[in-house]
Amino acid sequence: MTLTVGNKLGPYEILSPLGAGGMGEVYRARDTKLDRDVALKVLPEHLARDPAALSRFEREAKAIAALSHPNILSIFDFGEQGGVAYAVTELLEGETLRARLSSGALPSRKAVELGVAMTQGLAAAHEKGIVHRDLKPENVFLTRDGRVKLLDFGLARVLPSTLSGSSRSGAQTDAGATEPGAILGTAGYMSPEQVRGEAVDHRSDIFSFGAVFYEMLTGRRAFRRESPVETMMAILQEEPPQLREGSRTLPAEIVEIVTHCLEKKPDERFQSARDLAFALRFGEREDRSGVAGSRPPEESGASIAVLPFRNLSADRDAEYFSDGMTEEILNALAQIPTLRVASRTSSFAFKGKDTDVRAIGRELGVRSVLEGSVRQAGQRLRVTVQLIDIGNGYQLWSQRYDREMQDVFAVQDEIARAIAETLKVRLLGSGSQPLVAPATKDVEAYDLYLKGRYFWSRRQTRAAIEQFEAAVARDPDYAAVYTGLADSYAVWGFYGGIPPWEAFARARAAAERAQELAPNAPGVHLSLGIIEHYYGWDTAREERELRLAIAENPRSQEGYFWLTLCLATTGRFEEALATAQRGVEVEPHSANARAVLAWAYLGSHRFEESLPTLHEAVALDPEAAFPAWSLGYAQLYTGRLDEAIASLEQAVKATRREHVFEIALYGAALAAAGRRADAEALLAELRERGTKTYVPPFDVAVLLMALGEKAEALSALERAYDERNALLWFRIHLPVFDALREEPRWKAIVDRLARTAPVRGIRAPG
Repeated sequence: MTLTVGNKLGPYEILSPLGAGGMGEVYRARDTKLDRDVALKVLPEHLARDPAALSRFEREAKAIAALSHPNILSIFDFGEQGGVAYAVTELLEGETLRARLSSGALPSRKAVELGVAMTQGLAAAHEKGIVHRDLKPENVFLTRDGRVKLLDFGLARVLPSTLSGSSRSGAQTDAGATEPGAILGTAGYMSPEQVRGEAVDHRSDIFSFGAVFYEMLTGRRAFRRESPVETMMAILQEEPPQLREGSRTLPAEIVEIVTHCLEKKPDERFQSARDLAFALRFGEREDRSGVAGSRPPEESGASIAVLPFRNLSADRDAEYFSDGMTEEILNALAQIPTLRVASRTSSFAFKGKDTDVRAIGRELGVRSVLEGSVRQAGQRLRVTVQLIDIGNGYQLWSQRYDREMQDVFAVQDEIARAIAETLKVRLLGSGSQPLVAPATKDVEAYDLYLKGRYFWSRRQTRAAIEQFEAAVARDPDYAAVYTGLADSYAVWGFYGGIPPWEAFARARAAAERAQELAPNAPGVHLSLGIIEHYYGWDTAREERELRLAIAENPRSQEGYFWLTLCLATTGRFEEALATAQRGVEVEPHSANARAVLAWAYLGSHRFEESLPTLHEAVALDPEAAFPAWSLGYAQLYTGRLDEAIASLEQAVKATRREHVFEIALYGAALAAAGRRADAEALLAELRERGTKTYVPPFDVAVLLMALGEKAEALSALERAYDERNALLWFRIHLPVFDALREEPRWKAIVDRLARTAPVRGIRAPG
């Protein structure tokens, strides 16, 4: 039915025609109730007269309306009037991808950017059981403000609720089922199974995406022949021409992504749009190779330890500021090549202890110790410092600074310079450059950043993120805040509380922003390595980023910590051991450095050998979560069940019950000790928590398996695969799953993981 200007359907008044196609006509209309312009699509008459088609159209509209995703066209309403069925959607301004491609191929980086948005929209649809079945450039809309929208789900198929075990939210029936042999779609973009008229699932959309992505990169269609029949035969039997961008070959990773999408067999493609989005995120990253090994810092006669400044403020919670002040001065002194500075972790090991400074100096192997205090009162700041000679206990220098808060960076620089002058060490260059270069002009943003780092050091990730985001709101160009955000989101996604795809997206965006603002800033490569460790699943890239982090900051233990984990999880245990030992040399008082040393054994299930080192780690910091749960993990699988329960209980307590993974391990220990009721109570806790926030299915699987619920555990592992739980390709080999190793479903998950994250040496003993 063709409508004219002024016609009304319900509260919608037709303003002008926008276009027409096989699935109906589209008009610009005015919503007279809400006083806004909308797009109104009218179902063709032959379909509107078909009760089954009309019913299917309504069910599909309801299913898609339930998606509410920024990369999918929003449906506002559905109705019928006078035999005319219509759907009302948001009105978009811009152009289709087809119109954009009329001028030729897109730059590869732009194609990747658009591809990520498209696959995120597809992932949202697939998780609700909706398959598009007609993805093509005409059905991708690029808005004027830079957004990407998937259009026209007119051929969409709503799968049964068994798909991926996901909630269907109104998509419970196979609303788009067709007669056997019926061919639906657009020639050139259909999957081989569509061409054959077979039933399709979400992997059909992945093939179609591959064809669209190919066209975005090359400006030509992957399967274009003289007739639709010849085109469909090419889809079944031929490969597209070699991918090239102008006169040069595209990056190998991009070619691999397209090739993987366009596999003829669904089982050989990416198995989810979520996996595809992850792959695209890394598709254009440049390789960084040939990173030289790090060397120890230059030795000299001058050496110092900076002890944690005492918080003398009326607000006892202002400890974050005194800690931050200490770290800033420590970092400034570390820039002086002729001065050896004890690591942050070694110095902070004496926090709160009434130990004679001379004994501390001897323990840390330094000749001088700086100690001080900080008092805040409104915007006033008092910093008192003194430098002690360890040899005789005499004061070498002392000073008191009474300043305004906005002078905090100047105070830090003055202290560092005074120490350098007192110890008679040579500064870099002429020494005119500040040792403490203000990273922000906004003192409140700096204060929020220090709070964030304080919470991050305690792995209270949600609290850290809250502070970092507040700091960004005040100063969007504060680079260091973004690395804090990246690290916090990455770790939060591992321990539970945020979906892995969201953790990855937010962490990656923050790291990229930090790199954009300060390409050479310390911490950027470390953040990229951490993100790769949990979510990218490319261990070669992870290793490169972490070696770059070590090369840039060889005095920091963190690079050695994460590189050890990278090496241990990929079966390179001797290298992991050597790397961890170097980290212990850099920071001998770090509990985490000791604990990760044990992972050179834990990664190969040498649990007994790991125990002495883990006991040392816990002794260094009984409140640290990572050493505690690592010790509990080793005790669990050496049969020391009472000890495991105590260690894991401490880990849960240390993280304020925020870390789901540790709760699951704790429950596994309880179950192994015969305390089934207690373990079941923890399982109920996780399920209840899952109704309010994200609980990784993998962690639930650990507890289910410990309780002997194999079928449910396998289902949870399958969901963990679908949702790409952090580090899943390695964690699925935990001993708790040993009893599943001959199960076909378990083998299927492992095989799919091996295709997604192919690495060497991940098969653990057993």
